[in-house]
Amino acid sequence: EQVYNSITSTLQTIGAVASPKSDVKLQHMSGPVMIVRIYYMLFEGDNGWKLALWFSVILNVNLAILNMLPIPVLDGGHIVLALIEGVRRKPVNMKILEWVQTACATLIIGYMLYISFFDIGDLFGKNSDRKSPAKTAPAKTQSSPAP
Repeated sequence: EQVYNSITSTLQTIGAVASPKSDVKLQHMSGPVMIVRIYYMLFEGDNGWKLALWFSVILNVNLAILNMLPIPVLDGGHIVLALIEGVRRKPVNMKILEWVQTACATLIIGYMLYISFFDIGDLFGKNSDRKSPAKTAPAKTQSSPAP
């Protein structure tokens, strides 16, 4: 059920980012810097290993979904390319394919840098309009030892 919820949540987030009417913007997403921060926060808790394992499963499901998007440099893009070549019964022009893949790779790397910029700002409290895990994480509770 958690994996299903993760899949639907990821698809809804992708739709929200793509919609001009949505409040969700690209800078609200999290990248590698924030993922490491979340792992750090999870390991601080009592059930750190369990929570980190759960988060790893959810993260991998989300990355698998994103990898299947029909963007040329991702696996989903390769599947679409294979379908196009199968329908046309001839390969795609290599110069066009090279240009499109280079452009998409550049956009993805630029997006990762853009997100990392905001993640680093969150670490130092400079992005007040973004939700950071520190603001949304549940407070730690002190557990007393058993009598």
